[in-house]
Amino acid sequence: VPVHALHHITQPQPRCQKEACRSIPRTKMSNPDFAKLCKMRYKDQAIWFLNGFWGDGINAKEADQVWIFVKKFVELENLGPHRRGEEGNELDQFWSAKFLEDFNTALTAIQRKEALRTIDQDNNGMMSCLEYLTWRYKKSVDEVVKAPQGDNRAAIEAAQKKLDAVQAQLRDCEQKIANNEAALKELKVAEAELTAAYAELKAQEDALNKKKEELKAKAAGAGVAGARAKNELAQLEGEDPLPLRKAKLTQEAALRRVNKQKTACEVAKEQLEAAYAELEQRMAEARAELDSVKAKSGGGKGAIWWMERELFEADWRLPQAKRRYDHSKPFSFDP
Repeated sequence: VPVHALHHITQPQPRCQKEACRSIPRTKMSNPDFAKLCKMRYKDQAIWFLNGFWGDGINAKEADQVWIFVKKFVELENLGPHRRGEEGNELDQFWSAKFLEDFNTALTAIQRKEALRTIDQDNNGMMSCLEYLTWRYKKSVDEVVKAPQGDNRAAIEAAQKKLDAVQAQLRDCEQKIANNEAALKELKVAEAELTAAYAELKAQEDALNKKKEELKAKAAGAGVAGARAKNELAQLEGEDPLPLRKAKLTQEAALRRVNKQKTACEVAKEQLEAAYAELEQRMAEARAELDSVKAKSGGGKGAIWWMERELFEADWRLPQAKRRYDHSKPFSFDP
């Protein structure tokens, strides 16, 4: 048995996240420029790689897979200690191992550990998206650093700014949707309370009317009983009993709440419609900017593909009547 194999066999399995990090030996950092690239956001790392190797192992089909990888990086980032979401750039050893477990199922636990040693090019005990892609597609660090990004980067950056505005407006729309749904939910609660209040008010009124009819019958008689009934009837006709007064107040309060909530729903709906209108405008601007980039040569195919995919995803989140893409079919675009 080779010596290095004996080392892995005798190496104890990590019992926790910190131990997993300590158990992996470090290698010297090979390229500081590569380390800088790994500090970019997951998405930007992916775009750098797609740009540089489009047509050299990367095509539209592989870009779909890289899109999935980035979504998984973000998902695991939000489960980790930093929880930076889309602003994150690398996973620690614990979540890196989980990533490999999900996407490289043929690897054993020992093989995953060995793979992480190889992937961690900048020797910081973490796995960036770019490090993973470099390993998965068998590229060298120098190839990745020198990967051509095209001579149309200024145009792509301008288009990306438009896409960023779309993403920001999407988040605003989603907040408005949540506000609208919350307002409608509160309205349902208020209407249910109003219905119950009406029922209680009717029950109290029916009870009062019944009591009055009974007292009228007794008041028609002579003697002490008749006089007592007349007196009690006069009191009831002069002022509602406490249960009825309470039921009326509850019903009035419930009605006010319903009317107030209806107004809130109307405001939330108007805000949502305004947000959607703004989103449509920003999407149209982003589409025009992206079409301008696509009409010219200059490379950057990974960035162009990514922006087209972002527009597709943003379009899907619109109300169906406002969508421009055919979402009955999977996304398909090859720049």
